Amino acid sequence: MTSSPAAATLARRGIVAAAALGAAAVARPAQGQVQLESGATTIGLSGRFQVQAISGSCSDYDSSAPPSTLCSEDVPALDMFIRRARLTLDVTFNEWISGRFEPDFAEVDGVTLKDAYGLLDLRPGDDRLEARIKIGHFKRPFDGFQMTSSTQILTIERDLDIPGVSGTTALSLDELTTRNHLSDRDIGVMVDGATAGDRFHFWLGVFNGSSDTDNGDLDTEKQFIGRARYGFDLGEHPLAVSGAVAVTDIPYLGADEALDARYFAAFELFAEVGGWGGGPHVQTGIVFGKNALENELGEAPDLAVGDPLASMLTWQAIGSYKLDVGDAFFIEAIEPLIRITVADPNTDIDSNTVFGFTPGVQIFFGGRNKLALNYDFVSFGGDGVDSESSFKAQYQFHF
Repeated sequence: MTSSPAAATLARRGIVAAAALGAAAVARPAQGQVQLESGATTIGLSGRFQVQAISGSCSDYDSSAPPSTLCSEDVPALDMFIRRARLTLDVTFNEWISGRFEPDFAEVDGVTLKDAYGLLDLRPGDDRLEARIKIGHFKRPFDGFQMTSSTQILTIERDLDIPGVSGTTALSLDELTTRNHLSDRDIGVMVDGATAGDRFHFWLGVFNGSSDTDNGDLDTEKQFIGRARYGFDLGEHPLAVSGAVAVTDIPYLGADEALDARYFAAFELFAEVGGWGGGPHVQTGIVFGKNALENELGEAPDLAVGDPLASMLTWQAIGSYKLDVGDAFFIEAIEPLIRITVADPNTDIDSNTVFGFTPGVQIFFGGRNKLALNYDFVSFGGDGVDSESSFKAQYQFHF
């Protein structure tokens, strides 16, 4: 959702004014947010800014050459852009009512809405069980990589972003979940709860089942997602295992031009070892089920005639090791990492599996302020198709 330039200017002025008013009465809570208090209302202000440089092999694309690549256009040999520029306001009205508002200014000439939701605490002060209702625009509880904050994801991008590669090609787990509207943000209502210490956590949500940019639904039917996570205490390197199921509606027009919908199901298993503090950290996930982007022949499905949907299978693993380097100039820690990802968007077709490999490193200057370097290498299934690659560098400022 993009506002007019005038609205964008007003929004910027409002945010700056709020920050300026708070500067005289700033208190820093444990998580480093700027905290403003007015009567019974508390506002936590945080933000992130990410600027990225990227180069890719599609800059050598030649449209007159034999078709041995999935590049579809020539792209700059080096591009620089603002990836994210967000301010997050967490507002607590009382022990029952809270919420979040998060605009993104990365488009420079416009504002995009990310999180905008209210929270109703069902059991305030209960030290045995936490439970709350979330209502608004927020992330669906599917795809553990997508649920990880963009300030903490181990790789620069959740997907394999190769500039110039055809947009019809699903390269990774993240692309299959987001393009099937299984993950990322949507408008919905969700109940989530946890036992003391967050040992067991559950999520149950009803969503429109649309893209995160749709401010509304395309049909009457809704999407249903359930997720559960259990944590095991393994000392310094805890293990958390999750499972999720999503039942999603696909809108289409029938033969009589009447709006109809069809449901498909997808499943996820996700595990995480370690955490963000230091030492080893591993995230791994697998997603399988139906792929609403293709029929079994690899073509766009004709839902009105009942085309059977393709079956997809995709998995990904990221491993890292964060090393504290002490007082090494202004560097606080270094975290080398490796990602391996495999995506088969249609298990009924041979030689269409995509393999991805990403070595990288994160250099931390303090907190989540860091410089990240990644090299994405992608090998496409099929005979006579070349591999493609891209190099990314991203600086993140976070408070």
